[in-house]
Amino acid sequence: MARPLATVIIPARDESEQVLVELRYKLSTYSYAELKVIIVDDGSTSPISCAEIRHERPRGYGAAVKAGITEAPTDCVIVMDGDGQHSHIDAFRLLDAFLYFSPMDMMIGDRRLKETSWKRLWGRKMLNWTATLFAGRWIADLNSGMRIFKRHIVMGYLPILSDQFSFTTSLTLSMLADGYRVDWLPIK
Repeated sequence: MARPLATVIIPARDESEQVLVELRYKLSTYSYAELKVIIVDDGSTSPISCAEIRHERPRGYGAAVKAGITEAPTDCVIVMDGDGQHSHIDAFRLLDAFLYFSPMDMMIGDRRLKETSWKRLWGRKMLNWTATLFAGRWIADLNSGMRIFKRHIVMGYLPILSDQFSFTTSLTLSMLADGYRVDWLPIK
């Protein structure tokens, strides 16, 4: 079997096994190359049988992503949520754009939320505007869980990145502060 082109990491805690199995199947339909899928069960109440990595107790979103990154056999890594909110099609689009626009170091899915509360919408906007001021660069979506990056770069940040939900925020700001090429691609 050929070496996979990219690894898809799906952190999951108490997610539907059916949704995860279906997502794994859909990710296998990428027509250009094989993708390795690593589902990380972060201490679910009922263990997720299709997971490659299992934490006995919940350690946090960031810890689950870090465990997947550590085990990834490829330098190209995609992270997406396991609750069904991210589409395999958007994962394919991110991968294609990431490869096409090389040398890219990280590309983040910019969520276009249409059905969200005004509090959440304005909260996200305030977070993005504040981060933009500190980064000195426009940040379209600071904490989107769907992203693709070069594993060898992110491995150097693992010790300082949060084990919780702020993993994505701290990774984005760290890479921007260090001058890495980061961009955004609209996703559904």
